[in-house]
Amino acid sequence: MRSFRMNSASIFAAALSAVSLLAACSSDPASPAGSGGAGAAGHGPGGVAGVGGSSVGASGAGSGSGGAAAGAAAAGASAAAGAGAGAGPGAGAAGTPGSAGAGAGAGAGAGAGGASVGGGAGAATGGASSACPADATFCSGFEVTTLPTGAVYKANAAPGDWSRDFEVDTTLFHGGKSSLRVKSGSEAGVSGAYRMLAVPAPSGAFWVRFYIQQTELDLGGADHNVFASAALTDEPNAASIEFAEDVGIAFNTSDAVRWPTGYGRLTSGGTNPFSLPKGMWHCIEISFDSQAREQQLFINGTPQIDAKDYPASGALSAAVKNFKFGFNQLHGPARKVWYDDVAVGPTRPKCL
Repeated sequence: MRSFRMNSASIFAAALSAVSLLAACSSDPASPAGSGGAGAAGHGPGGVAGVGGSSVGASGAGSGSGGAAAGAAAAGASAAAGAGAGAGPGAGAAGTPGSAGAGAGAGAGAGAGGASVGGGAGAATGGASSACPADATFCSGFEVTTLPTGAVYKANAAPGDWSRDFEVDTTLFHGGKSSLRVKSGSEAGVSGAYRMLAVPAPSGAFWVRFYIQQTELDLGGADHNVFASAALTDEPNAASIEFAEDVGIAFNTSDAVRWPTGYGRLTSGGTNPFSLPKGMWHCIEISFDSQAREQQLFINGTPQIDAKDYPASGALSAAVKNFKFGFNQLHGPARKVWYDDVAVGPTRPKCL
């Protein structure tokens, strides 16, 4: 019996040593023993928890959406557990372009001399959304209340702050915790009909992706109004290729209009507007190409317009090099417009 007790103790000590060694080898060298970690988080519409992003908490590193990792400390065989939670659509890890989703981690571990608590939430810089492509020249999820970096605000009326025509809205958003709302023309203090932001874009040809929503009206009314455009400059009256409504969703350049096949003003003389329902987010992807003169529109991932030889040769005096978004109320009626997860760059960003 004495010999058996000695062997059991030896086996137990060896097992404890092996567990301790395994925990040490598998941990992040930068993380203190017993620290928790931030789990993976993704991007899903309307606050739904997503999967696929990543961020690292202030203390410790973990992975997984709702998963847990456990390790054993060498002294006292104390357990350290880290839990990761997907917070739904939002900002990625600070200083990490292209990281997806909002990461929130919380972990608690009891180490050999006391307890330590780690965890934190990642926050993207400059209000960038979770799904900023690596090659984006502009990207924002409007997670901060300041004018997005790179954006230019110009008004037809007297100069003023961009908040005259825009506000960061935390009550309605596609990703993260907020979106950009274009104020209605009926609200006090707006600058006028032209309420748009301009951002630089790759000269001549570029892609854009944005989410858009209206709550009062369907998108795609009968009258001509502008939501976004590829423009020669950031000036309000610069020549541009418009993403507009004009008997439904369309491209419009100096009143030359292109609609999805079978929609718009029909050759039979009737009309069939292509509209997008109010009260929900719609993913708009556009390939603007003033050099090849081909403009392509995808809505919620489906191709809708492929306008070749458009605009007409000579319609633009130079290459487009700015992207504008907001609302240019040419014929009304007044309405609020929301934007979220706007990305501009040389390649297709794709819907989230």
